[in-house]
Amino acid sequence: KPFTILEKYVGKDLVGREYKPLFNFFFEKKKKDGCFKIISDSYVTSEGGTGIVHQAPGFGEDDYRCCKEAGVIEKNEEVPCPVDANGCFTNEVSTWEGIMVKDADKAIQKELKD
Repeated sequence: KPFTILEKYVGKDLVGREYKPLFNFFFEKKKKDGCFKIISDSYVTSEGGTGIVHQAPGFGEDDYRCCKEAGVIEKNEEVPCPVDANGCFTNEVSTWEGIMVKDADKAIQKELKD
C-alpha cells in the first residue's frame, strides 16, 4: 500500500515516547512498568540494519541491561519470558500458545498484514 511520510525524526528525539504495541499480550504490564516506550543504547546502530531493535529482557544480555536501565524491569524482578523450555509460546501469548516460536512465524505475519 502507498504511504506518505508525515515527518522525519532523529532517533534521539524519540527516546521516552510511548507507542502502541502490535499485539496486546503484555499491554497490562505497561500500566505498571512503562513498557512500550522508546529507549536508546549505543549497541544499536544503523550500520548493521535500520538502527531500531525490539527489546525483550528475557532474551539477551543487552536487552535485559537496556530495559533495567530504562526502568522497564527491576533488578531481581521476574522477567517476562513467553517461551517455554521446548521453544513454544506459553499462555502469555495465548493466540499461539503451545506452538513452537518459529512455526508461528507465518501466522504472526498474516495477523500483522490483516
